[in-house]
Amino acid sequence: MPPSKGLTGDDILNGLLDRHESPRERVRDVIHRIDYNGVGGPAEQDSLHRVLRDAERAGGVRLEEDRFGRLTGEIARVRLIDADALYRFLNRQPSAGLAETARNRIASACPQIVREVFFGSILSEAAAAWAINRRFLDLGPSNSDGLIEILRLTHGIVHWAGRDIDHRTFSRRTIGDSKALERCENRVAALLRRWNPATSSLESREVLQAHGIVRRAHPLFLRGPVSVSSATIRLEGSGVPFIGLPWPTLQSTTLHSPVDYTIIIENPTSFWRYCMEVEGRYLALLSDGFPARDVLSGIVHLVQVAQPAPLFHWGDIDAGGLRIAQHLENACGVPLQLHDMAPELALEWGTPLKSQRGLKQLANHGGDIGALAQWLRSSDGQALEQEQRDPHSPTWRRHNQAAKK
Repeated sequence: MPPSKGLTGDDILNGLLDRHESPRERVRDVIHRIDYNGVGGPAEQDSLHRVLRDAERAGGVRLEEDRFGRLTGEIARVRLIDADALYRFLNRQPSAGLAETARNRIASACPQIVREVFFGSILSEAAAAWAINRRFLDLGPSNSDGLIEILRLTHGIVHWAGRDIDHRTFSRRTIGDSKALERCENRVAALLRRWNPATSSLESREVLQAHGIVRRAHPLFLRGPVSVSSATIRLEGSGVPFIGLPWPTLQSTTLHSPVDYTIIIENPTSFWRYCMEVEGRYLALLSDGFPARDVLSGIVHLVQVAQPAPLFHWGDIDAGGLRIAQHLENACGVPLQLHDMAPELALEWGTPLKSQRGLKQLANHGGDIGALAQWLRSSDGQALEQEQRDPHSPTWRRHNQAAKK
């Protein structure tokens, strides 16, 4: 295995300029103290000395020795004395100049976008970070094309007023590249969270879906005594074991008989098993993770149609499952009870939490959601995927608990 690269003269000189460009107030000169343990062998030391002495002759730095330096030939410190001279020596442009060039290029590439206050402030923030040699959204000033792409995609989503659209179609129509949104999904989502603070606790994919950008377009799968009467579909039946309805028909869907309860199920496998294995008069709806807007609108409509039947949610015991539950409860405007999402189940079969994103905010929520979020934030908190559990109805659970008492 080749030896790892040690400290070089260019590393030291560029580090001096990086600190020179830092916004932090300095009370002393910019100095680098050399630790020869990190330099390498004699050849690497000779190369380092040669670069540093050339920089000194160019007027950018002063090399300082300690009292033993004359005997060992080692340099103790490198002191910056003329930043402009060192920029010229390294053929490096100051960060402020790079930032201004990048800012002008972005402003001329998408002038309509940056005229809007929100996007103008984003560009100003990026330029300010670049001017002090910092990255913005993990992009440097040399990657202005990347920020242009992100601004165009985010602007398109902010102003998207249509039905849900799959991410590749949206990306192709917005900037001519069907895979662009996939490449910068996290960065676009970061800007969307700032534009819409209500999504601040959501994961990147959930943020996009909340704004109508979906990975795949799918019908709303459900089980229940549904009736549909639209221009294209007429249906009246049991909906057993389950059916899938396209979006245009959902608002004309009703129930031809009352149900004992409504249950929204997060994951497909658990939904299919529930519908096949659990008997009874109920309405089951598949959210399929964080529901897309069109799916959510159908869920809300059917929950309202099924009133006053109580509403349950069955999902994963983790931060994501609770974010989905809260999103559903807020959208439906109906109190939601968690089904088979209890701490004792996670303690028996669970695994360590992978993420606590949003749990602090969820812990302030009332009811089952807040209580479970508080437990997940505790030292006992464990995650549990809902597929671990065999499906049971909420009625079965209440009877089972009563029998134990």
